[in-house]
Amino acid sequence: MTRPNPLIPAVFVVLSLLSSCKKAYEYIEDHPNTHSPCRITNYRMIISNTFQHNFVVTYNQAGNPITLMDSNRVNPVGYDQYFRYDNLNRLSDYMLTYAPAIGAIEWHKYFYPRPDYIIDTVMFYDTGLVTGPSPIASHTDEYRISAYTFDRFGRIAKIWSIPNDSPHTPSLESTIVYDANGNLPLPFAPPASLGYDNKVNMFQTNKVWQFVYQDYSANNIIVLDSSSSLRYNAFGLPLNLINLNVYQIFPFDEYTLDGPEAIVDYACSFPKGPIDY
Repeated sequence: MTRPNPLIPAVFVVLSLLSSCKKAYEYIEDHPNTHSPCRITNYRMIISNTFQHNFVVTYNQAGNPITLMDSNRVNPVGYDQYFRYDNLNRLSDYMLTYAPAIGAIEWHKYFYPRPDYIIDTVMFYDTGLVTGPSPIASHTDEYRISAYTFDRFGRIAKIWSIPNDSPHTPSLESTIVYDANGNLPLPFAPPASLGYDNKVNMFQTNKVWQFVYQDYSANNIIVLDSSSSLRYNAFGLPLNLINLNVYQIFPFDEYTLDGPEAIVDYACSFPKGPIDY
C-alpha cells in the first residue's frame, strides 16, 4: 500500500493561508544585489602547504549552480552539493553527500506558496542517490519543515518552524536584523577580531548561494588584523579568505571543509555578465 506523504497537509494548510499573483522566485530575482558580472568557479581550501580541497562549481544554462564537488577528494571529509530546479528555474532540491555513490546525507525540497514565503523540507536520508527521484519525507530516517519570510529587498527576514503533525501551524523561530550596511550580525561577539570589509559579498554573485547559505550580507566577513592580506578582483569580489579555522567561518556552509585559508576563483565578463551563461 502506498504510504501517505506527510508534506501534503502541511503545504496545503500554508497554501490556503497565502495567495499572490507573483511567484516567489520572481521576488528573489528582484533583489538588486544578485546581479554580478562574475560567478564562482572554484573554491580551494588550503589545509597545508601540500594539500588542498578544490570545490568546482558547474552551472546550468540559466547560470544557476547545479553541482559543487571536490575534485581533489582523498577521504570522505567535506560534502559535495547538488542543486535541482523546476520548469520555472526555481530551486526545487538541494542535496549534500559525501559522494554520489554513497547517497544523500541531507536533502532539501522547496515549495513556493507566495512571493515572500518559501517552505523548506529537509530530509536526513542515508540511501537516496542524488541522481534518483526525490525522496518522500515519511520514507526517510528523519525530517523537519521550516519556512522563510523575505523582506522588501528579497532577503530572508524571518525563519519559521512548521510541525510535522497536524495542524502544521508555523511558529516563529528567529528574526534576522540586518545592519545599516545590509550585513548580518557577526557570528562572534568581541573580543573576536571580526568585521566586514567594504567590498562585494561573494554570495551576491548568485541568488541561490544567498538563499541556501542564508547569507544576504552586502559585504564579506573579515578578520580585522589580517585585512592587509586580503585580495580582491576588479569587481570587488574577494580572492582569498583568511583564518577561517580560527574563527569558524564557513563560506560554503558548515558542510564544507574549514582551513586556514581559502582561494576563490571567478569567471567574469562585462557588461553581459558571467561567461557561458
